[in-house]
Amino acid sequence: MEITNLMNENKTPKRPVFLTILCVLSFISSGLGSLFAIVTPLISDIMIDFLKKTPDYDEIMMDETIMILQAGWGFYLITFALTFCSLIGAFLMWQLKKIGFHFYALSNIGLLFAPMLMFNTAISWAGIFLTANFILLYAVNLKHME
Repeated sequence: MEITNLMNENKTPKRPVFLTILCVLSFISSGLGSLFAIVTPLISDIMIDFLKKTPDYDEIMMDETIMILQAGWGFYLITFALTFCSLIGAFLMWQLKKIGFHFYALSNIGLLFAPMLMFNTAISWAGIFLTANFILLYAVNLKHME
């Protein structure tokens, strides 16, 4: 009887496949988001010139995009911090730690609303839908975390 107790104590909980897929998707998106937050201020002028040279350029439609591209280091450092916290949250959930869910959820809600609060941009319904779905899918997996 004592041997089975020792064997059960040494077993680590198995991460569900669905949670693994969610974490991998979050690693990719948060990793790229962190990279873009550092690179964008360095090449924003090049990106703006490229946008203005496209045949479908419409100043009114691109106004918000150009404003965010010209946001500067303050905005992008906040974006980097939030995407990095999202990455940490995904890593913690990969290790089946519930605290990772809170890191992930709060940082992604911050990422969703930061441009709206800082620049008074329009609400992104697609962003809200995607963020809410990922948070909900992670919430479904909370029962597998400690």
